[in-house]
Amino acid sequence: MTKVKKYRIWIALLLVLIAGVGGYVYYRLQQRTVLKIGVYAGSSWDVPNGNDYKVIDTAIKRFEKLHPNIKVTYESGISKADYSSWLTDQIVAGRQPDVFIVPEDDFNLLSSTGALANLDSSISTSFYDSIFYNSSYQAGEYNHVQYALPFESNPTMMCINIDLLKKEGISIPKSGWTVNDFYNICKQVTKDTDGDGVVDQYGCTGYTWQQAVAAYGAKLFNASGTKAYFDSDKVKKALSLITQLKALNGNYEVTTKDFDEGKVAFLPMSLAMYRTYKPYPYHVAKYSTFSWSCVTMPASKKGVDATQVSTSLYAISSQSKHRSAAWEFLKLLCTDKETQQSVFDYSQGSSVLKSVMQSDATENKLKEEGFGPDSLTVSTLDSMLSQGITKPTFKTYNTVMNQADYLITNAITNNTVETDLFSIQKTIEDNLNNK
Repeated sequence: MTKVKKYRIWIALLLVLIAGVGGYVYYRLQQRTVLKIGVYAGSSWDVPNGNDYKVIDTAIKRFEKLHPNIKVTYESGISKADYSSWLTDQIVAGRQPDVFIVPEDDFNLLSSTGALANLDSSISTSFYDSIFYNSSYQAGEYNHVQYALPFESNPTMMCINIDLLKKEGISIPKSGWTVNDFYNICKQVTKDTDGDGVVDQYGCTGYTWQQAVAAYGAKLFNASGTKAYFDSDKVKKALSLITQLKALNGNYEVTTKDFDEGKVAFLPMSLAMYRTYKPYPYHVAKYSTFSWSCVTMPASKKGVDATQVSTSLYAISSQSKHRSAAWEFLKLLCTDKETQQSVFDYSQGSSVLKSVMQSDATENKLKEEGFGPDSLTVSTLDSMLSQGITKPTFKTYNTVMNQADYLITNAITNNTVETDLFSIQKTIEDNLNNK
C-alpha cells in the first residue's frame, strides 16, 4: 500500500470520526431539556434597579454548569406592570413557564385554581423550612399547602428625620419603642416654627391604618377567610390612633413631599427604599438636606410583631413537563446560600434565608461606604424579619381588603369611624360569606 493511499485512508477515518462526534454532539444538544422561566425586569419593589437580570443570569449560568443537559431560557424585557397579563396569557395558551415569579396580587388566585404545583412532598425530602424566616415562608402557603418558595423579602421600617428630632431635643427612638412613644413624639414636633400662626412642622406622613392594626397585633380575618374582626377592641384602638394622628395636623394633608423637604419626623419606608435612597447617587437627589435612618415599626407593647413584610415568590407550574429539573432550579434560587447572598448584594430587598442575613458578607455590605454611620445593622434587620408578619392568603383577600380600605379610609376622612365600624364589619362579613 502506497503512502498516498494510507494517507487517504487516515483522512477518511478522521472525517468519519469527526462526523460521528459532531452527530453525537448534535444529538445530545437536541436531547437537552429546555426549562422555561418567567421573570420581569426591574425591582419587585418599584424602586430603581441597575441589575435587572444579574441574579437570575448568574443563577442560570451556575445551574447549567451543574446540569449540562438542561438549558434555561426566559423572555426578557417584560415590565413588572405587564407581567401579570403576560403570565395569564401564557397559562391560557398552555405555554406557561416551568418556574416563574408569582405576581404578589395573583398568588391566591393561581393557588386556588390549580395553576401552581404542590411543593410539600419535595420540600419534606429536601430541606427544613426553618432555614427561611417564617413570615417569608408563609407567604407561599395557601390552604395549608406550600405552593411557592420565597425569593426576596421587603420589610417595612420607620424612617426618622434625625436632625428634626435633635433640634427638638428628642431622643432618637430605638427598636422596641411603642405606639405611645410614636404618638407623643408626633404631638411634640407638630408646631408652628416660624411664628406666623400656621403649623409647618409635622409628626408623620404615610402611616396607614393597616400599619396601626399591625402595631396592635390585631387580625382582620381568620386564616380561611370566613370571618372578619374589624370591630375588635384592637382594631378600634388602631383606628383611634390614626384618628388622633390625623387630628394633630388639623385640615392639612401631610405628604411625602413635606418629608422630603425636612418638615416631618416620621415616614414608613420599606427596606428597598432605604437601600435605594440611603447611598449615593439616589441619596443626593432625595434626602441630602437632613440626616435620617430607620428603626423597627412601633408596636403597642413589647413582644408584638408589628413589621409588615412583603415577599416575592417563585413557583412551579402544575403543568410543567420537567418537574424534577424545575424543582432543582427552584431550590437553587431560593435555598442556595450563594444565590441568596447575591439577592441581597444586587437587589434592594433582603434574602429570605436566616443564614444569609446573619452572615459576615451581609454585615460588610451594610457597612459599605455610602450608607453612613446611621446605617441598619445585621441584628436589626434580622430582628425585623424574625418578627415579621405577612398578609393572609385566602382566595378573596385582595378583593375584600380593597373594599375594607375604601370604607375605612372614608370613615377616617369623615371622622365617622366609631359610628361606621359596625356597618363596615357587617359589609365585609357579608362579602366573605357570599364568596
